[in-house]
Amino acid sequence: MNADSLPSAVSRKTVVAVVAATTAAQVAAVMGSSAFPVIAPALAVTLGVEPSLVGYQVSLIYGTAMAGSPFMGNLVPRWGACRAMQVGLITTVLGLLLAMTAGLAEIIAGSVLLGLSLSVMQPASAHLLFRFSPPENRNLIFSIKQTGIPLGWALMGAIAPAVTVALGWRWALGVVVIASLATAAAIQLPRAAWDDDRGASAGARRGLLAGLRLVWRYPALRWLSLMSFCFAFVQLCFATFGVTMLVEDIGYSLVAAGFLLSLVFAAGVTARILWGWVADLVGDSLLVLVALGLVMVICCILLTFISGAWPGWALMVLFVVFGATGVSWNGIFIAEAARLAPQGQVSSAVGGAMVWNFGGVLAGPALFALTYKLVGSYTGTFWLLVLVGVTGCSFLAAAFAMTRPARATASG
Repeated sequence: MNADSLPSAVSRKTVVAVVAATTAAQVAAVMGSSAFPVIAPALAVTLGVEPSLVGYQVSLIYGTAMAGSPFMGNLVPRWGACRAMQVGLITTVLGLLLAMTAGLAEIIAGSVLLGLSLSVMQPASAHLLFRFSPPENRNLIFSIKQTGIPLGWALMGAIAPAVTVALGWRWALGVVVIASLATAAAIQLPRAAWDDDRGASAGARRGLLAGLRLVWRYPALRWLSLMSFCFAFVQLCFATFGVTMLVEDIGYSLVAAGFLLSLVFAAGVTARILWGWVADLVGDSLLVLVALGLVMVICCILLTFISGAWPGWALMVLFVVFGATGVSWNGIFIAEAARLAPQGQVSSAVGGAMVWNFGGVLAGPALFALTYKLVGSYTGTFWLLVLVGVTGCSFLAAAFAMTRPARATASG
């Protein structure tokens, strides 16, 4: 349906460099937003609030990302994708510096800046990857880049608790500041070559909400985007409350709980690459997404039954399987959204689709926190994720039905 113009004679070295740069930028931006759920128990003591309130802070970050995505998707052609990623990284730094003050107003303002950073990363990186990647390897390449999200969470799960215990939570945020500044400086080197398609009027030719209208106009894109709302809802609720659930309901220490969370996202890193390769091999991204969604729902059901009586190895296996499914679908989703986009409108389509993705993240932690108040336990609240996950699978089934004739024609 689409083939944005690939620069002629793109070398393997260039493809590798683009993937490495977009992945590093994604890691740094995600570390900024993922640090707060991991350090929530310690930060809550400083602020004198309940740790569960971190759900509202995460919702503010991703609510801002949702609101900013359609605008940022249209600004990428104007700024250049590489420059847009640099802007996002500097915005991350500013947001974290504000949060370090431990003032409530400053944390709110910093959360808004972190959301704006996330909103520009996906359209910008999708623009670069689609432009420089060969179509036959696109799911794999997008999935490799998307390992930046679970890798960022895994790094925070492994590093932030230990740094917080030893030096304080501000130092955990400082690690992210350094990583973001270093990445922004590194991608300045290839910026001129990678942004040679930018134009001052490129973004202005489309309406600010063109991405949203585009997604809704194409049924397969619409159902795919709605699926991402549900799957992102489940993924971020788990990421936001996983550590707190293990500490509060199961009795784990902060460091042990952070280690288990890091396993989830470490599994997600490996699995994203694996499922991207599988999707390219079988030639059916939606079928792979359906399989991942069903296993994710089963894991959520099992999570409602965990307790302190469970052996450590059983929890490790369950968390790893969840990471390999519920945290590994994003790369295939973005590659499929880019493939379904009309020619020349990849950044707009991905930006529009990410509105729904971020919408799930916005609604998820806040609704989970509200449901927790009614249920009284984190494990019991996971039934909410079961319901949302099943709904996402039904949206996938609709997208699968919409694209089935096209796949049959292609295979014939």
